[in-house]
Amino acid sequence: MRLSVILVFVLLIVSLTFQSVNARPSWLKKRLKSLEKAVRRVRDRARENLPLVSDYVGVAAQAGLIKGG
Repeated sequence: MRLSVILVFVLLIVSLTFQSVNARPSWLKKRLKSLEKAVRRVRDRARENLPLVSDYVGVAAQAGLIKGG
């Protein structure tokens, strides 16, 4: 009984979300654009710091803290 009530509630929220997204596509576009910028920043920082992280992985592997390296 509880599971069916929760399922109906979740479906109601999802349907309201999709209805609001269809009514305001500019809102979704703005959100996706900001998300894309955030992902781009994370990707760029990861590329910059990859050599540093790989050095730490090598040191940790030599110390026996992790496998590999």
